[in-house]
This record gives sequence, structure tokens and C-alpha cells, in this order.
Amino acid sequence: MKYAIISDIHGNYPALKLVIEDALHQGAQQFLFVGDYCISIPWPREVVETIRAMDNVHIIRGNEESYLNVSDGTDAQFEISRWCRRVLSEEQRTWLNGLPARLDLQCENMDIHMAHSSEMFIRKVETGKFSTSQVALRYQDRHITHEELLRDIRHELLQDKELCSILNTLSEGIYIFGHTHIQWNMQVGKYLFINPGSCGLPLDCTEFGAPYTLLTVENGIASVEERRVKYDVYSLIEKAKATEQYEKVPIWSEVIFKEWMTGHEKLFFFLKYVEEFAQRIGDERRPFAHDTWQATYEEWAEL
Repeated sequence: MKYAIISDIHGNYPALKLVIEDALHQGAQQFLFVGDYCISIPWPREVVETIRAMDNVHIIRGNEESYLNVSDGTDAQFEISRWCRRVLSEEQRTWLNGLPARLDLQCENMDIHMAHSSEMFIRKVETGKFSTSQVALRYQDRHITHEELLRDIRHELLQDKELCSILNTLSEGIYIFGHTHIQWNMQVGKYLFINPGSCGLPLDCTEFGAPYTLLTVENGIASVEERRVKYDVYSLIEKAKATEQYEKVPIWSEVIFKEWMTGHEKLFFFLKYVEEFAQRIGDERRPFAHDTWQATYEEWAEL
């Protein structure tokens, strides 16, 4: 059986379409979707429509799906969530909210476990060392090769004492998760860990493209192929600028464009800067209001 593992689409329908086409061309028989289908990129409706119409799929929800339930308000901080909620139909939102947080499958007597975050399985072993903000700080403004990233992740995790302790409590099998937007995999004895990266918003400091992972289980043996479908970032940005999201939520969209262009985390640092800016001017409004949001972006963009 060959599975295509896809995570963290974040509304990037053009990337999803390319990945599905590539996976089918590579012989994928089933698709595993690991959460975060909406918010940040302007095509959430198309993403949900596509996934729901597919056969041979297993789907779980991510943390971003919960942000569709944010309360009404006039702040700028959560306007991206409210815009996305408005674009999706009620039926689509209900479907997203009803997705399970975890799935357990079996193929050829091999157990496959799916959750959006690795914290479900190995606590903060991954997220504590290789969050997108930590990776951005580690490599600064450098673009690295995927091989270099994979080497660094495996080197550090294999030496992690907490992981060694956790492994003794896990059952043998394959553990699939996303959330960090960083593609990697690692075999540790009878355990195989797979993060397919972010199909829609990769933040692993490598080349632009749409990452996903192929998992093949055959004759009791599991093998992994990490793939990255290349396409033009400039064309994608121009398409996004022609959407209603860019008209209604321009600052959030511009930050996403910077992430696409650099492959580095930007949103975390922008939100941190907004908090510092608000404290500096004595603005205690939370979530952040439009005037503070706008003034912060104008200052931050010049840094």
C-alpha cells in the first residue's frame, strides 16, 4: 500500500492540487490528511471541497480548525479567522469541526497512528527543539538544503534522553504528525516517525515548493519518500493578491507572502512585535485593534 501524507494546507489550493496530481502519478493509493486545512491562504473553500470529494482518504483535524470558532469582534488579530469562517459554508465548518483529533490504522499488521502534533506521541521532544521559530533562529537568513535540516533533526532527536524514555512507552508502529511545517522522518528501532511538512506554507528554511511524503508498506516493510513539488512563488502571490482575502485581510496576507518568499517563520515574530509595540505605546486592548495592528506592521516591515 502506498500512502500520500499531506498536512498544513492552510487554504493553499494551488499547492494541494499539484501535490495530489504528483501523488497519483507516483502511484499513491490512499491519502492521509493530517490537519490545518484553512486560515492564512485565500482558498479554504476549494481545499475543503477537494478533500471531501476524494476517495480512499483518512482525515483528522488540526489546531487551526478551532480558530474558525473564534467569537465575533472588530479586532484585527482574528479577522483572518472570521474571514475564513465567512467564506466556508456552514456544512463545511460542521464537517471540519467533526473531524477526529486522532486516527489509528493498520496495514499488513503494521500499526499507523495519526495526530496533528507530535506532542500527542512524544510530548515536546520535536516541538521543543524544532518549532518554526526555533528553526528560523537556528539558520537565521540562510537557505539550507533539506539534507542538512534532516541531518540536524535526526542528530539532536536521537540524542534526546526524553525521547529514549518515551519510546519505552510506545507501541511498535508508524507515527504520523504535522503542525511544525517542517518535513522530516526518522526510523528509531521499531518506530518510524513522519512529518510531511506543510503543503501550503513550508517554513523549513529550504527551497520553495509544496512538500508531502509518500509512505509505502509492502511485505511488512515501511519505506519513506519525501517529495517537494516545485512551482512559482511569484505567480502564487499575484493570484493571492487578486482575492478577497487580500482586500479584507491585507497585513496577515503580506506576512504570509514574506514566509513564502523566505521559507522562514515570520508570523510568530510579527505577533511578538505587535505585543511589544502595544506595550510600548500603552495599548492594553487584546486582541489587537486595527490601528495598533496597522502601525506595528508599518514599523516592522521597515526592519
